[in-house]
Amino acid sequence: MEKFRFYNVSFAGLSLGQHDFEFRIAQPFFDLFEFEQDFQNPDLKINLILDKKNNFLELDFKLTGSVELNCDLTNEPYREEIHGNSSLIVNFGEHFDNSDDEVWVIPYGEHFVNIAQMVYEMTLLAVPIKRIHPDVLNGKSHSEMLELLDKYGIQDNEPGDNENSNDEEIDPRWEKLKQLKNNNNN
Repeated sequence: MEKFRFYNVSFAGLSLGQHDFEFRIAQPFFDLFEFEQDFQNPDLKINLILDKKNNFLELDFKLTGSVELNCDLTNEPYREEIHGNSSLIVNFGEHFDNSDDEVWVIPYGEHFVNIAQMVYEMTLLAVPIKRIHPDVLNGKSHSEMLELLDKYGIQDNEPGDNENSNDEEIDPRWEKLKQLKNNNNN
């Protein structure tokens, strides 16, 4: 497609062997696609090594950079470093076929391969599924949302371990279960 032409990697006229390409990827790249991504402000770099062989091409991609995500717990934005690697073999055939993730077929006589879809998918796969702000992980977050989670969250208490346990009588069934457990551990 015409809107992806900047991501055409031309191999016509290249000698056999390895050739390096570099692409800077920002938000305008993702705006070309009709799907919404769940990150903002990408600042990515793609290093591509194209190894031209007699009858096929080998493409090795390396993705580095960062994207802005919203924390799953606090909903606060933060920058997340992402990395990814991928490889692709490009063969020549009668018709274009990119149905296989590892091997594409492009028509004989074609002089370039478009990598836009590969870069898009590789980026989406590099973004973590669970998104936790670094301040939450290291205990430095003072988010109102975390305070609410602590206040209203489910407490992990065992029967008889609650604050009023001194005032309440323990159910005799629990006492029997504790005895059975202690006997099995000995």
